[in-house]
Amino acid sequence: MPNYVPDEASTKPTLSITAQESVATVAVEVKGLNFKQSVKIEKGATKWIILPPSTEIHQDGVSAKTVLITADADITVVSSNIKPFTGDSSVIFPVNQLGRRHVVFTPDGGPMKKIVAIVNGKEANTVDILPYSDLMLNSMKHLQRSVKTTISLSPYQVYLLRSEKTLTGTRIESKLPLAVLSGHECLSIIGTCEHVYEQLVAVEALSNEYMIPAMHFLIGKDTANVVAVEDNTDVTVFQGSLAQHKKLRAGELLDIAAQMPTIVRSNKKIMVMLTSSNHPYDEFLTNIIPTSGMSKSWTIHSQDDYENFAMIVSEKQTSLFSLLKWNVFPANSKYSWAFKPIGSTKGPITISGDTLQAVYVYGGKIRHGYGTTGVCNTAPRPPTPPPDPCAVIKCREREQCRKGVCVPIESATCWAVGDPHYRTFDGKLFDFQGSCTYTMATTTKIGHGLVLFTILAKNNHRGSNKVAYVRTVSVSVYNQTVVASQQRGMVEVNGEITYLPITLAGGKLQVVQRGWNVLITTDFGLEVKYDWNMMFYIMVPSTYFRSLGGLCGNYNGDQRDEFSNPKGTVLTTVLDFAKSWKVSDNDLFCRDDCEGKCLLCPAGLQEKYMEEKHCGLMAKANGPFATCHKVVNPNIYVSNCVYDVCINKGIRTFLCDNIWSYVDACMAARVKINATWRVLSDCPIQCPKNSHYEACGTACAASCGDRDAPAKCKQPCVEGCQCNTGFVLSGDKCVPLKECGCTYEGRYYPPANTFWGDKACTKKCSCNSQTGQVTCTPTKCKASQVCALRNGVRDCYPLSYGHCQGSGDPHYRTFDGKTFDFQGTCTYYLSKLVTTTDASLVPYEVLVKNENRGMNKAVSFTKTVEIKIYGYTIILSKDNYGKVMVNGLFVKLPFEKNEGRLSVFRSGYFATVKTDFGMTVIFNWDSHVSITLPSTYSNMVGGLCGNWNGNQNDDMAMPNKIITTNPTVFGTSWKARNYPGCTEECQGKKCPKCDAAERMKDIYTKGCSLITNKSGPFKGCHAKVNPTQFYEDCVYDMCMYGGHTTALCNSLSAYTAACQTALTVVEKWRNNNLCPATCQPNSHYDVCAAGCPQTCSGLSKPRACQGAPCVEGCVCDDGFVLSNGECVAMERCGCTYEGQYYHLGQMFYPKNQCNYSCICGNQGRVKCNERFSCSPNSHCRIRNGVQACHPVGKGSCSVSGSGTYQSYDGQQINVPGNCMYRMVEVIRTKDQKQIPFSVSVQQTSSHGKIIITRKVNIVVAVYNITLIPGLPWEIRVDQVRAVLPLVLEQGLVKVYQSGSFIILETSFGLRVTYDTVSMAIIEIPSTYKKAVRGLCGNYNDKKEDDFLLPNGKQALSATQFVKGWTLVQEKVICKTGCGSRCPQPDKGSQTKAENDCKILIWEKGPFAKCHSKVSPAKFYDACAKDVASQLKDKTLVCRYIQKYVVSCQQAGVSINIWRNTTFCPMTCPAKSHYELCADTCSSTCASLMMSHTCPVCLEGCQCDEGYVFDGGECKPLSDCGCLVRGRYYKSGETTVLGNCIEACTCKSGQFSCKPMRCKEDQVCRKKDGIPSCVNDPCFKKTCRERERCVEKGNKAVCTPESKASCRAFGDPHYETFDGSQFSFQGTCSYVLVKTSGNDKTLTPFSIINKNRLASGARGSYMKSAIIKLPGHEIVITHGERNRVTIDGKISFLPVKLNSGNIRITKSGITGTLKTDFGLEVTFDWGELFKVTVPSSYYKNLVGMCGTYNNDRRDDFVTPAGVRVPDVVQWAASWSVPDNDRTCWHFPACTEQEKQRYRGPEYCGVLVDKTGPFAKCSETVTLAQFPNDCLFYACLTHGSRTAYCKALNSYVNSCMLAKTPVSPQWKQITKCP
Repeated sequence: MPNYVPDEASTKPTLSITAQESVATVAVEVKGLNFKQSVKIEKGATKWIILPPSTEIHQDGVSAKTVLITADADITVVSSNIKPFTGDSSVIFPVNQLGRRHVVFTPDGGPMKKIVAIVNGKEANTVDILPYSDLMLNSMKHLQRSVKTTISLSPYQVYLLRSEKTLTGTRIESKLPLAVLSGHECLSIIGTCEHVYEQLVAVEALSNEYMIPAMHFLIGKDTANVVAVEDNTDVTVFQGSLAQHKKLRAGELLDIAAQMPTIVRSNKKIMVMLTSSNHPYDEFLTNIIPTSGMSKSWTIHSQDDYENFAMIVSEKQTSLFSLLKWNVFPANSKYSWAFKPIGSTKGPITISGDTLQAVYVYGGKIRHGYGTTGVCNTAPRPPTPPPDPCAVIKCREREQCRKGVCVPIESATCWAVGDPHYRTFDGKLFDFQGSCTYTMATTTKIGHGLVLFTILAKNNHRGSNKVAYVRTVSVSVYNQTVVASQQRGMVEVNGEITYLPITLAGGKLQVVQRGWNVLITTDFGLEVKYDWNMMFYIMVPSTYFRSLGGLCGNYNGDQRDEFSNPKGTVLTTVLDFAKSWKVSDNDLFCRDDCEGKCLLCPAGLQEKYMEEKHCGLMAKANGPFATCHKVVNPNIYVSNCVYDVCINKGIRTFLCDNIWSYVDACMAARVKINATWRVLSDCPIQCPKNSHYEACGTACAASCGDRDAPAKCKQPCVEGCQCNTGFVLSGDKCVPLKECGCTYEGRYYPPANTFWGDKACTKKCSCNSQTGQVTCTPTKCKASQVCALRNGVRDCYPLSYGHCQGSGDPHYRTFDGKTFDFQGTCTYYLSKLVTTTDASLVPYEVLVKNENRGMNKAVSFTKTVEIKIYGYTIILSKDNYGKVMVNGLFVKLPFEKNEGRLSVFRSGYFATVKTDFGMTVIFNWDSHVSITLPSTYSNMVGGLCGNWNGNQNDDMAMPNKIITTNPTVFGTSWKARNYPGCTEECQGKKCPKCDAAERMKDIYTKGCSLITNKSGPFKGCHAKVNPTQFYEDCVYDMCMYGGHTTALCNSLSAYTAACQTALTVVEKWRNNNLCPATCQPNSHYDVCAAGCPQTCSGLSKPRACQGAPCVEGCVCDDGFVLSNGECVAMERCGCTYEGQYYHLGQMFYPKNQCNYSCICGNQGRVKCNERFSCSPNSHCRIRNGVQACHPVGKGSCSVSGSGTYQSYDGQQINVPGNCMYRMVEVIRTKDQKQIPFSVSVQQTSSHGKIIITRKVNIVVAVYNITLIPGLPWEIRVDQVRAVLPLVLEQGLVKVYQSGSFIILETSFGLRVTYDTVSMAIIEIPSTYKKAVRGLCGNYNDKKEDDFLLPNGKQALSATQFVKGWTLVQEKVICKTGCGSRCPQPDKGSQTKAENDCKILIWEKGPFAKCHSKVSPAKFYDACAKDVASQLKDKTLVCRYIQKYVVSCQQAGVSINIWRNTTFCPMTCPAKSHYELCADTCSSTCASLMMSHTCPVCLEGCQCDEGYVFDGGECKPLSDCGCLVRGRYYKSGETTVLGNCIEACTCKSGQFSCKPMRCKEDQVCRKKDGIPSCVNDPCFKKTCRERERCVEKGNKAVCTPESKASCRAFGDPHYETFDGSQFSFQGTCSYVLVKTSGNDKTLTPFSIINKNRLASGARGSYMKSAIIKLPGHEIVITHGERNRVTIDGKISFLPVKLNSGNIRITKSGITGTLKTDFGLEVTFDWGELFKVTVPSSYYKNLVGMCGTYNNDRRDDFVTPAGVRVPDVVQWAASWSVPDNDRTCWHFPACTEQEKQRYRGPEYCGVLVDKTGPFAKCSETVTLAQFPNDCLFYACLTHGSRTAYCKALNSYVNSCMLAKTPVSPQWKQITKCP
């Protein structure tokens, strides 16, 4: 051992060796130093061996300095290492007393290192070192607490550990026995220091009773150091008559002052050592001998020249050393102790007696000291065998007796994992999808000593209602109930939320967090593990064999009776079995099965998810889990995984959870898993703040409640997130140690947390994180509260709750039940805290903003609700249905802040805002708002909801406390703010009223009577919610709105909400004829839907939404979940980032700045960019509740008048034309960022018309929208008529009438303003700069390049530019430009036009105020120029002025009246009038049902008082129609939807549909935008095969379905109509294609090609083609470009025949012949000849182009219909006579020549299966290649050049197919 003095000269490591019973020959060897010495020692003699100085170890880690001592007879050995002023000695144990287990003690004191030496024996050994605490060794090696470090030692190696920190408690375990020494380089207790060391006693030899004498009685400082070997070691210390008790965990140290005789006893083995200051000498360290180690004879080895002392502990006073003074141990008089000075002579000294004793030797001199035990001279006495305690014990079945106690011989495990898959204790597997609460395991037999327990599991749905997962686990045992649910790191104990860890029932029940799991264990062996998610395991000891019941089975070893009910009856189905163990849990929506619709995984998907990139990874033989396969079979895990992933549509979370369950099982079995599994399975892990990932971290993470958990941990390591150094768990978060909370009465509480210190709420406590102390003060609940335990929290809760609501027009009901009506349209306080004397009440404000609807100024409805709470402002508005704005930004639901203090989520039709103090606000984004307040706010609030003091009479108290009886005065007093136009009084000439007689009309009362009907759908509610007032409100609203159904539906909805809030049953009342529910895609209506629906945020209910009543509303279909109000498939769910939810694909900015952006990707993964910046032409702003990169501006383009175009960059041109022109379209790119759209215009007025009109076409997404001149309030969507206003795709496109204009807006910034005549303004955001093209230009701020054509070139003139953007329309003849006929206005006309337009620029004119905002110059120029050229159009100047007016009004400038009865008068329809600022937005029938964010008003027609716009007509409210999915339908009209599949009727807001179907002889057609069934002219029309009938001009016409082509190219190669390919070089004339004549109605034709031999070895080519058509013969000749021969005469192209029915044209090098019957021939007078025919000729053609019947097999048939396999023979059959007598079908070749050329020397090499082309022939079919080869060989009479050319052609084909050809082919074939 390293002595701190470095002086080797004084180093004399010494061995004192004594021979015992006989002469001994002793050998001492240090193999690492090549030292060896032998000595002979006489019996009883002692010799001293001095070892080399270098024997002392100074090297950390492994060295070879083990000292081996062997002898041929028994010897004893004492070692010493004494240097000047420092040294110690120790008895050395023989090898037969060595052990495999040691626990370390190193004394603490002084600056030097603590030391441990592990000394190995003669065989290689493996040693595990488990530190008790984190260590940094002298070698800079870090040892982590409780993490095993394994070292390997060769024979006789020693391993040295040195550390500044104590090594005490470290466990050393080895495969083979070894020696361990521990000590201190220089221990300092008092003053100077001394090197100390001692060999440690192996755990196997330790005992539980020790007698510690007072070696320095009452002087100095002696300490007994007790180290526990096991947990729960009870140590009792006796000093004098006093006893002290201490419980130790394994490795824990107990220091006992030993200045007095001390006895130490324990219930388990302990190690006791003594450190002594050795006053007046230096320190020493020695073992303490247990009573079981006493002996009658000892030898001590004193040191030479030291003052030596012997200390003796004896069973009784002995005669030994008669002069000794014996002292009795006070606590046990059986034992005495004495000490004796033994001089300064070097030992040995033998001490013997007739009683059992323990002997120590110690001493010292100035600056020196030593101490050790004596050496036992006799073998240890065998203990008296105790009586067998099991002799009289009878244990249960599956138990055995050990030490008098019955213990289980094994354990059994049950699980419920995944969706869930169950495995019983007896191993039976089954699946069950119930979502209620079920007994998993419970004791069914009461036996002596059998502890009763019950374990329950509550399942829930996640995404699909057809599968369930374990959500809550409940364990009841020892009169304690522990519930684990969703909150990681916490459980409920007897209903109260408690942080882990927690010890209950006097230590018999423990709940701790182990890795990802909560672990609940008992002292009798029950173990429950749950991952707070979906993996649930129960392990029971076999003590409970045949004593259990539940879904885990009866645990009797027999799977056949596993499905037994509580009475023991075996049931046949899983469902009946599970239902028999169901426990009531008050969940109204739980189900026991999947309602007959259980999900199955198709075989194909099973195979997919069984692959190694999915679940199969777990079973991969060489994968990351391979080492676990033999320990934990992966098959069941793979099977469960495949099913779970499959039914959850491949969502990665389910795959990762299932794989992790296998990882957890493997690591629980102590099999480490390679961390690469997460990469291979694409299952990355995101660790929370202040933590990191570890593949094998401690299972017992340190927590604020148990910081030393890792040191005590015996669990195998776990995979997952571990807190960073310096952080510990507090709940589910890693916090710095200094931020830990407090422990109070055994339970942990977070800092700054207040809690009740008792169950009666009389003692309020708080935790001070700085001091770690809990401070409690006496207090009690208020009179309005009761002490209770709710949702896991004990607190003072309200005795009751108050409800206030506003609904309908609106009708208010205060907290005290007073009802009144108030129609103010400003913003008012609905309720707020007004008395602030109670500091415990959280201030809040709830404000409402009302609106008139449908121009009915007599009543108003709630439009906006604003809640101010906890520093947040939450806004819910009808303008943004389904959306919630928080502090100016729209958020995704569910939304939560401050760990649940504030939550916003959706429940049915309502948004719910909930606080932790009990306030709930709900609003349906329409007209119904409700507040629920706890009774603590009684008499502390004010507003429209009253003061809630139990007295209705003072509910109309104003803020100044004065009480009024006038609702208007009362409401006005609580006004929070004004906005322009808002008022408290009804507006108009006369306030409309509905007196009692009017209200009693049947049209108003009939529908409302549903509320009071005693046998109606609300009958179950009448007893709790009085229907009378709701009925009266309903009748009033119906009367005020002329019986329109919207008023009835709102009233019925309000009563439904009130009833369901009161927890009563409402039956279904909506149907197709009464207030039908309109639900979004993937959802359906339910009158009693779950109040807490599943959301994408964790596929679970919002945390704040617990126990909510059922509500009516839309419910997601099975397999779909809520994502911010939309029902999406589970795999389309978004992401949760820093506690907030974002939908899939959403870009967001979590740091409130656009330089840090994130995007939500697939599988819930968020990808962030820390260096994001907005694109050019955009900047970071918050607009309309959205923070994003918004455009910095917008561009405006327009068309007006006769053809005046103004581009985005300011270029203005005038080009008349009546074609369709592309105004603007988005340039498509690969990385398209802008949303594509296009706008085109077309003049619709015919030539010569005075007024020019044009329609506008807009294409956005899948919609084609047309704005038609002369049709205000109406557009076409995909050719179907739509009445305005219109909303598509939930706001993607909005179209509405604004004054005289139709305005189309999109969510991405496109805006089109159309005057319904000829003018259109197209505005786009600046983000589209350089991304558009068309007549509006490229929007790049450079007007000089605005004449860009579609081909990218600049046009040379405005006319060419406009013409270039013409959209070609079939059979439409149009014209662009006027050329020389352009009107040239004379001077008088020009002057008149300028005078007419001058009103635009008058400095004192009606538009003067606008000039500074919108320059009139361009408007004037365009007006003067266009009006001068169109003098006949007297309205043109009006429209130009109107264009300027709309620009001014949209810029926010108010203008003066400019129209009059003689200048530009505006004619309005009946019941309307002209207004300069017309409201055509909120004065529509649609505004009754849909709120619209109205733009600035524009001039136009306004309905008279009492009327609203119904399309373009003004009607009373009673005649209004219906709004369905964003589209408005007029009342009384029948509308046909879709492809004539539904006929729908609207009547006063009631929309009902019936299915329809056109008759067999009818077809659905759109006429004037209205679909209808019309006679189908094709009904009796019979077309040919491959033709279809279409209607043209009311006539049935057969048209071909497709086309087919045949071609001849090259030398020549052919491809038939059906795709067969061949080569043929015959030089005669052949029928390429001709009609077969079978169908006489087809136009006949034929094409004959003449081939000719080319020069050289090329082969032949097509010389000419003769095309025979009815009446004409056309010849195309090779090389004669640009001309053809027609009926014997040469004609140059282009050519038209038969009035254009035959056209022959040329484009580039290609000529084309087209006919009116569909034949098309393409040719290049050289290499290419292609024939294309319409499918009308299907099965009606013959010739070398084949039969055109989609069957290649009969392509090679002769004119007689015979199939011929030989191409030459077949082609010859299609030859026709010509004048060429030398032509041939195949070159002249004798049979002998052909045989030779087909042989191996020539073409035979191609078909040789062992040749160089064999491998390629498997990929590239040989087909025609051998024949081509033979052809060239015959043609050239065996020329090698031609032959090699043919082979090279095949090689090239092989290379294209990426198939190698042996490089030896050239040598074999002798080709160059």
